[in-house]
Amino acid sequence: MRSKLYGSLRWLCFSLLLTAAVVRLLSERQLLPEAEAAAPTTGVYPELLYALPEIPSLQFSPADAELVPIADGSGLDYDKAALLTEPLRLSVEQGPLVLIVHTHATEAYTQEEGAYYAATAAYRTADPAYNVLRVGQAIADRLNAAGIHTLHDTTLHDTYGYEDAYGRAEETIRAYLQQYPTIQMVIDVHRDAVADGTGAQLAFCSQVQGRQGAQLLFVMGTDAAGQSHPHWRQNLSMALKLQVLCEKEAPGLFRELALRSQRYNQHLSPYSLLLEVGTAGNTLSEALLSAEFFADQLARLLLEGSSAP
Repeated sequence: MRSKLYGSLRWLCFSLLLTAAVVRLLSERQLLPEAEAAAPTTGVYPELLYALPEIPSLQFSPADAELVPIADGSGLDYDKAALLTEPLRLSVEQGPLVLIVHTHATEAYTQEEGAYYAATAAYRTADPAYNVLRVGQAIADRLNAAGIHTLHDTTLHDTYGYEDAYGRAEETIRAYLQQYPTIQMVIDVHRDAVADGTGAQLAFCSQVQGRQGAQLLFVMGTDAAGQSHPHWRQNLSMALKLQVLCEKEAPGLFRELALRSQRYNQHLSPYSLLLEVGTAGNTLSEALLSAEFFADQLARLLLEGSSAP
């Protein structure tokens, strides 16, 4: 009799444990979708959301080349109209397409109300909220929001020296290209500086959608100094397209394009740009306004004006 009672108790305990296990499993399965939906997404870059059209919807004419005056310091031959109308060809792959870097990351602007910073030198700060890192982040945010997978490097390459910062930036760019071979465009974002006869910093301004923004400047490299730069004309073609788009929407936004004999690390990728956003005389708010407008036009070019190879 006692053995039968023990057997019944053991069976009852086993049944209760089995029932609890089943209930717990069912509960976890019901909660799983909710838990996945609540998973944090902060800092996760989007997948490549765009598909480059076979027939570009943006068209450039040879006459549009007149919208882009060039200060030529290279002495090289090129056909501006032909480069402007040359198709923009990018491959469609999963992964980052654009990389934003800053060779001179500590470059900053004239301080304004609400944007005061601790200066490391005149118009320079290591604070990423107030130097050109903030401008680069604004561009990256707009591109990512448009579905253009963009990475932003925040290394302060000029902390240990201004002149040799390009060498350190080159190492950074090469590391990104090795890790992310889908990157086809590198934008080096700077802030220019122009002083008057008294040494006071000048502000270069332009109207952007009814507000005052900072003027932009492309500084494009070549192989005129004897360094290898096999696709400088391809880079220049990209710059011409972007400047034409911006000038049509916001006339006067860009200054005269500067074509130089140096290469400024633009030999590392087929669509490289050096973009000066405003001058030391401009404010951060003016720079951000123009940078965001530029990013919108770049997204438009990549989404509507490219043709698959």
